[in-house]
Amino acid sequence: MEPNILLERAPSAVPVGNACVPLNTSHRTGIQAMRLADDPFVGDEEKARALLFLYFGRPDGRTGRLALPDAVAENPQLGVEAALAFFNLNEPRPPEVPGTRPAAGTRVFDWDWDAGRVAADFQREYGLDLTDRGLRLHWWRFWSLLRNLSESSLTMQAVGVRGTVPDEKKMGREAVESLMRRKAALMLPARTEEEALQLTHLRYRWALEV
Repeated sequence: MEPNILLERAPSAVPVGNACVPLNTSHRTGIQAMRLADDPFVGDEEKARALLFLYFGRPDGRTGRLALPDAVAENPQLGVEAALAFFNLNEPRPPEVPGTRPAAGTRVFDWDWDAGRVAADFQREYGLDLTDRGLRLHWWRFWSLLRNLSESSLTMQAVGVRGTVPDEKKMGREAVESLMRRKAALMLPARTEEEALQLTHLRYRWALEV
């Protein structure tokens, strides 16, 4: 993480070309960016444009509509790269929600479906009420707190269960059946036909009555 937020203030602007451009640092902006990235119905070009307006959009004094700063409007690709670097805390690899690495294509977290778990965990572990509209956390602080929720938190338990790959040889039949029941209870709703097929496979692979 550069700069180190334990020693310096977290950034409120990013370099885009030769300009230093202010951006929206709120945790809510980061959450919206993650929801956007996870939306299977939005194309890559639309996502890139929406990302720019999420982070850099400012009301135009004349029209009242959101507009991009000149440096971003003239260099949208650089703007996207700067926004993503900020989102990733300037770390060399994108941050991941902690938990067992899931199988390819497996969804382990959903900001809408898991919002209650995250809110409860932040209230219980940090004393922060994420439902308070007056609360404004810098994204770097929020993401650091989220990634370091305890293993006993509801969020990390759900992520871990969804991401764990059942292996009867290593775990034993009883443990696998218990895991599959927990997966069925915590499964995320399907958004596409492919996800619906995955959920059907999850429900009936072990002949569970769900």
